[in-house]
Parts: sequence; C-alpha cells; structure tokens
Amino acid sequence: MNRKLNRNLFGATAAILAACLAGAAWGQKSDPAPTPPQSVPAADLIQAFKAAGKATPITVVPTRLGGKSMSQVGEAVAMFLERAGMTNLETSSVSFDPPENADLAQSAKAFADFVRANPPLTEYSLFTDFIGTRQTGLTEVRGIIVDKQGRVIWQDRQVKGDADFDRVNPKEPMQCCFLLVDRLRPILGLGDPAADDAPEGKIAEQMRKATGVPDKAEMDAIAQRGEAFKKAAAGATLLIYPAHAGDAYSPESATGITTMLNAKKLTKAAAIDQGPKLEIASNMNEQKVLWAMAHGFSDYVRKNPPKADFVLFADYLMGKDMVGGVHFAICNKQGELVVVDFQNNHWPDFKAIDPKSREDCDKLVAKRLEGYCK
Repeated sequence: MNRKLNRNLFGATAAILAACLAGAAWGQKSDPAPTPPQSVPAADLIQAFKAAGKATPITVVPTRLGGKSMSQVGEAVAMFLERAGMTNLETSSVSFDPPENADLAQSAKAFADFVRANPPLTEYSLFTDFIGTRQTGLTEVRGIIVDKQGRVIWQDRQVKGDADFDRVNPKEPMQCCFLLVDRLRPILGLGDPAADDAPEGKIAEQMRKATGVPDKAEMDAIAQRGEAFKKAAAGATLLIYPAHAGDAYSPESATGITTMLNAKKLTKAAAIDQGPKLEIASNMNEQKVLWAMAHGFSDYVRKNPPKADFVLFADYLMGKDMVGGVHFAICNKQGELVVVDFQNNHWPDFKAIDPKSREDCDKLVAKRLEGYCK
C-alpha cells in the first residue's frame, strides 16, 4: 500500500505498504454458501447481494485477531471497505466468538445464529477472523457475510499456498484487512482501497477523531509550518529534549541527536537534560500513540516556552532488544506543531537502520531530520 494510506491508518499497524492487485473472490478456498434455512435459492441471495454493489448495507462486527475480538481491527476493515467505495457501512462493538476449533462452515453457521439473535440495523453483517500466533505469524484470513435473516451469503478462507494470500503475504492485521477487502472487490464492484484518491467517509472520520489525528485544515497548517521550518532550519536554534525511550527518559539521546545534527550542520541544535514527562498510553493503534504524544508535547511547550526557535521531543516504542516504532515532534516556541514524524518497519529509513537500541533510534531521528531541514 502507499505512504498516504499507511499515514492515515496505523503504524502498525499501521501501517501497511504493498500495493496489491484485485483477487478473485470466488477462487481457491472461497467456499459457496451453504443452503439457507429459508426456501430462497442461494444463487438468488448472492445475486441480490451483488446487485446492491457499493451501496450494500453492511455492519462490520469486531474482528477476531489471534483468538481475541478487537473492535479497532473491525473498524479498520470497515475503513478499507469505505476506501474501496462502500457508502452504507456501520460498525458494531458487539463481538462474535465462533466455536473453538470451528472450521469455516461451522463458524458461518454460528455467525448466522448470532445475527438472528442480535439483529443489526443493516441487511448484512460481516465477520472477519485473522488466525495466527506470535510464533507462527498470521496463517489464515476468513470472512463471513450473512443477511439479517441469518442466511449465509458469502464465506471465504485464504491460507498460505492460495494465490491472493501469498501475493499479499500478510504479516500484520492491516494487511489482513486489505486481503479481505480485496477478495470482496469483484463481487461488489469495489475500487482499490490503497489508491491515493480513495474516498473517505464517516468511518474514516470516526477513526480520525478516536485517534486524535488532526483534520485536514490542521494537517495543512502543520505542513505549511514544516516548510517554514525547512527554510529557516540552518540558522535556527533547535532545543532537543530527553527522548522517551521505553520506560525511561534519556538525556543521552538529547546529547546524541544534538551531536549528529550539528555535525551535519542541519541546524543549531542544543541538548537539555530536563524536559516533558508525557503520559503516553500504549495502544495497538500507532497513530493514537503518535498524536497523543504530539498533542501532549504541544501543550507542554505552550506552558513552558523555550529559549529557542524550535524544540524537539522523541518517543521510542521499544522493549528488550526490539524497537516497534520511532516517533518525534517539533514545535515552534509558540507550541504549534511543525513536524510530526513516525517510523516503523514499513519505512525505508527504519529498515536501513534496523534499530535495536536507544542509540539506533537516535540515529534514525537524525536521519529523518535531514529531510525536514534541507
């Protein structure tokens, strides 16, 4: 997928970065719907479903990820569908748990019973199940659609060895979302959710608000301030605060980043050994973590105006011998955000440095700043 899509979604998740082609949703391992309990022929049911196309009303229930129901992943599925052109989507926080060790057909029957017992507002409901463990990675992607009467309309299963699964080669939940939507594209006449001009609607807006991502006007304002920073960087003063590295704050990071920036003559950097102590809650949605940090830092600067033109704070999502993400923000002395940057293992600079330590994260921040200062 493209950079824009990754920026709008999750770093983790986020984030997901292979531009993929459409797959045949009724290909290998895409099982025909079982005979519904009513007398309506299955072919007529699927034809009515297909005829509605992008306007098909669907409620997306929480996705099962590694055996646990996750509303956020279900919302991501809905957002991908919306970007593919669907216009009549709802999400639900009511989770469905298939029987333990159920195969696709058994899960479909159980989901049909669930929908009959919990009728949605829309005519159709979608359940997705992303199967895997930390040890095996993601090994299977399932999707089931039933109508309000509990009739199974569509069911699909993709595993390693299937062409679409191998093409996408999902390593994380967002890639599974893409694969699932990609399988539905030829049935409902959907577009490419990874396209730069893919539409966004109420689902994207709901997720934006939930994650704290600014609206377009503020994003444009940040971009404009970023351009002004680039023009002024060489002669401007930039104060570097201690980075939040894992569970600690590191004055050594401030010193290290400062040394690298000054060696490259990117700006007039100076380190300080005291800075903001932000409460940044962990979350599977990397954008939520990123913007919580950025907004918290902005508030801190407004309350504690610096004796410098600009200030920088970095947040390293790291554990023992691993780094999940590197975030940083730059504010002007008024506390306005000038740069908000995040890197994870989807991005070339992150991959090139392959950070494993706090020092590696410092190097990545310095590397990223080259593009913002020149």
